Amino acid sequence: MERPLVSIVVPIYKVEKYLERCLDSLVAQDYRPLEVILVNDGSPDGCGDIIHRYEARYPIFRSLWQENQGLAAARNNGIALATGKYIALVDSDDYVEPDFISSMADLAEERQADIVMGNFYIDFPRGGIKIPFRMLTMHKNLSGEEAAQMSLTLLRIPAFAWNKLYRRELFADHNISYPSIYYEDVATTSRLLIKSGRVAIQQKPVYHYCLRSTGITGNFRMKNVNDYLKAVDIVRHFIWDQQLWTTWKRPYRAFLRTVEAQLFLAIVLQMNQMSVRKRQHLMRQVHHRIRRLAAPPVTGEISAEYEQSIFALPLRLFKKATAFRWIRGGKE
Repeated sequence: MERPLVSIVVPIYKVEKYLERCLDSLVAQDYRPLEVILVNDGSPDGCGDIIHRYEARYPIFRSLWQENQGLAAARNNGIALATGKYIALVDSDDYVEPDFISSMADLAEERQADIVMGNFYIDFPRGGIKIPFRMLTMHKNLSGEEAAQMSLTLLRIPAFAWNKLYRRELFADHNISYPSIYYEDVATTSRLLIKSGRVAIQQKPVYHYCLRSTGITGNFRMKNVNDYLKAVDIVRHFIWDQQLWTTWKRPYRAFLRTVEAQLFLAIVLQMNQMSVRKRQHLMRQVHHRIRRLAAPPVTGEISAEYEQSIFALPLRLFKKATAFRWIRGGKE
């Protein structure tokens, strides 16, 4: 049986050190037919030369060149050029297993799924250590709404863009694109999942998510806080607009608690960049904004109910914890 064309979109910016590893892993895919769209997002380093070399040598590659617009715009523009039945998104500082596409595309065809989710490895920058992530679900098939709701837990079904295969029409038919913020996948994945008739899950790791200190997740600053909460607000409006506020109330509140816990931990660990007083102030700001996000978007009110969350306690706990040297850090 003839296999359908699969498109892979690879946004590229300042990844000269890692790009060849990524592209070699795509050349090594055991699946054909395949098109790989390399989106040069105005990268000022040697990425352009690498793109030219691979495009000239391997017919699966085609490129799009643009001024720097950011990861989300690069993804969106690459998706707009894609012609495959399915689309995969690969970050250019990561790499994939040879059966990354075949394992998910064959499963999509077999189960008539609109989205397939594969598992992944977390690769650490030193020592060659890689740890397989375990999605906290034993389901093999889910409805779109079940998967979308579970994605709010962030652990049962991670909201990452890159460990999934998507039917291309999901983006165009429903006018879904990635917003130009950090954590754009958190803001988008649930919207794609709920438009899917069926979602298939495979537990085999096929993607390598490579940690590095200069990435978005490794270089924490105020933009991380603001953009994460913007992503949450997009999810909030999506739930409200889809008339899911009542049925999704419980997972959405759990999602808010997870987000606040993640931000709380990230702020606590900014010992060398931020004084204790500034961290306390930022934590109060985050908690106040989370309380607003717990209320329906039409009211603009602060949710009194969310004040009873266990994460109303972190500020008091943090003040006590600053007696310990490892948390104090920084300068007053």
